[in-house]
Amino acid sequence: MPHSLLSQSQALNLFLKPQTPLFDPSSSTSWSSSAIKSLRSFFFNLVVLVCNQISSILLLQPRGPRLQSNLFDPSSSTSILQGCNSFNLGENLSEMSNNASVPTSASNTPIAIDDDESPLETNSDPSLLPITSRHTSAVWSDFKRKRVGDVIKAECNHCSKLLAGGSKAGTTHLKDHIKICPKRVCQDLRQTRMFGTKKNLNDKNDTMTLAPYEFHQEDGRRDLAEMIILHEYPISMVEHIGFRKYSKTLQPGFKVPSRNTTRKDIMKRYELEKENVATLLRKAKGKIALTTDMWTADNQRKGYMAVTSHFIDNTWKLQSRIIRFLYVPAPHTAEVLADALKESIQSWNLDLRLSSITVDNCSTNDAMMEILKGVFPYGSLLLRGDFFHMRCCAHILNLIVQDGLSAVVSNGVQRIRDSVVFWTASDKRVQRFEQVAKQITPECSRKLALDCKTRWNSTYEMLSIATSYKEVFVVLSARNNLYKNPPTPEDWEKVEKICEHLEVFSKTTLSFSGTNYPTANLYFPKICALRIAISGWLLSPHDYVRKMADIMLQKYNKYWASVNGLMGVATILDPRYKMALIRFYFAKIFDEHDFEIEVRRISDLLRRLVDEYGSKMGKTQGSSNQQDFDLGSSSKSNEETFMQEFAEFLQQDKDSSHDISDLDKYLDAANVPLVQDFDILNWWKTNGGTYPILQQIARDILSIPVSTVASESAFSTSGRVLNPYRSRLLPEAVEALMCTQNWIWAASKNCGEFKDDEYAKLVGELEEGFETCDIDSGTSGLCTE
Repeated sequence: MPHSLLSQSQALNLFLKPQTPLFDPSSSTSWSSSAIKSLRSFFFNLVVLVCNQISSILLLQPRGPRLQSNLFDPSSSTSILQGCNSFNLGENLSEMSNNASVPTSASNTPIAIDDDESPLETNSDPSLLPITSRHTSAVWSDFKRKRVGDVIKAECNHCSKLLAGGSKAGTTHLKDHIKICPKRVCQDLRQTRMFGTKKNLNDKNDTMTLAPYEFHQEDGRRDLAEMIILHEYPISMVEHIGFRKYSKTLQPGFKVPSRNTTRKDIMKRYELEKENVATLLRKAKGKIALTTDMWTADNQRKGYMAVTSHFIDNTWKLQSRIIRFLYVPAPHTAEVLADALKESIQSWNLDLRLSSITVDNCSTNDAMMEILKGVFPYGSLLLRGDFFHMRCCAHILNLIVQDGLSAVVSNGVQRIRDSVVFWTASDKRVQRFEQVAKQITPECSRKLALDCKTRWNSTYEMLSIATSYKEVFVVLSARNNLYKNPPTPEDWEKVEKICEHLEVFSKTTLSFSGTNYPTANLYFPKICALRIAISGWLLSPHDYVRKMADIMLQKYNKYWASVNGLMGVATILDPRYKMALIRFYFAKIFDEHDFEIEVRRISDLLRRLVDEYGSKMGKTQGSSNQQDFDLGSSSKSNEETFMQEFAEFLQQDKDSSHDISDLDKYLDAANVPLVQDFDILNWWKTNGGTYPILQQIARDILSIPVSTVASESAFSTSGRVLNPYRSRLLPEAVEALMCTQNWIWAASKNCGEFKDDEYAKLVGELEEGFETCDIDSGTSGLCTE
């Protein structure tokens, strides 16, 4: 018989009914050849029978670790050992013979299973279908296959929603559902992140929790570009080995972009933020005020113009945004500067929305403003351009003090300046000066500071510090032969006396140079207090003090008319002050004749603004009414036409009288009680409905800055942006970095990402170079006149 695989029944029949006897009766010493072949065939078919039984056991067992334990566990009813014991020759041959005709589980009869695959799980619900080995996607751990009618659906284990689950449906839609399933709790540790939380502030132990997390390469690149913009890091840092290693440690999946890719991301962020600022400017209902100044970068020897916009948004919050930081080629003449500024204004479509432009005091800027005044239409400017050219009050104070100091103690100031330069020239001299200072003036801990000649407040700081060490300078002049030009006792006396008088100027200058950029109504009392102080110095017993006061008063009166007009109108619009504060201070400054003239001048400015704004609103209403009349006049009689014209005449007359009465009603109303932290913008937002024309005037006037600090503060930042390691940046990249940094900081403040004091600290760091006059960062376009 051929040695082929046999079924169980065939093997049993062969064993029970052998065709050849096992022994040859003629031979008592050896097996017959037929017996040997029969015995060999018997054992071969026995092995086949055992293998078939084992295969039937494997088919009926579930897959997994349980299979291995069942196969070799003697206590299991389906183990291999038990299956083999069932085939002992002595006890079970007859049973196997009796059942030889009954097919077993290992017979040739196929086992019907679903989808031609072995099942992985079963369920008592007849509508549920098993998840087979064909369903290899991890998403099936969150779904069950279910037959609904004639179609197969996939039912979500969390929300029980039915989705397509047939063989041709795929799994993409199932994955999308899992991402948005409202009842799914994230259990995949690959998509979670550990977060530390504290139940209360005094709890020192963090509670670690798992929360859903999904990494996106685009978000990482966006935040990397923002980090470089905000903190002025070099763009090449993305190629540093240490930074790449650090980034890989934080997020192994983040691919650090190259320098060129990062530069593109920065420009992309610049365009995005620019569109946001443009939208903010378009939505603002009031006019836009500008400040501008020039700066020259030492590392590039290029001139840059900073243009900053100031406006009050629809929530009545004072906003400030740098709109341009453009490169201006030399020479920086009035025509070149005017063209650059005009191009900046037109690029943002602010031609018809300008209220004023604040610049420093320099003849070039005066000529530039005259050119620009003829470019923009008079009808769009306040009072036909009376407020168009505003002079920086901080620079006016600088000119006043510089003229007074140079006329009185110029030589003494120069000797003190030379002394400071001498004792700060080297580390050895600084150490020597500090040793002597600790012995003579141990209570003084401030370090010597060199001033910037174009900023009088730095000169005041230098003099105030030096006077506290005057005895140290005297001692060192006797010990060091190289120190040959110390200040004289007369110099110290004059400087000490003058510093006492200039303290009020220092406080006012700091308020003008503040980081919060307050509204113009806050400055009028300070300017008037300076005027009164200078007049009082004229009565000083010291000749040099009287001489300094006389020179300062002349300079003050030269710029007074161009400054107090705007501040006076802003003061009247302050419901705490109105006309009362104007009369109070003017009575102390002017005589009776000039008092009435100055009060009437300020009052007339406001009334002219009321008439101008009222006429614009009335003209709009009148044109609308006239259009309605023209459309229907053809069908009406002459009498009806005249009566309609008369009704329009009455309405216009009523509106005109109502506008005037608004101002009178505002002035006649009781003043708001004096409080220190009064929010004038919030008051006009709340009460402006009673005085609609005055509300619009307040929106435009209170947004006008009285100094160029907002633009000059950008130069401190630009000094760090254009450091020696970034001196090869193109002008377009410099403008993108400067503007985007300003926009992100401002947007972060408005969104409440950090408190106002934290924002003031951040902005203060940006302006540190401006306030301390960091000469290394560049040269500002300051001028004296």
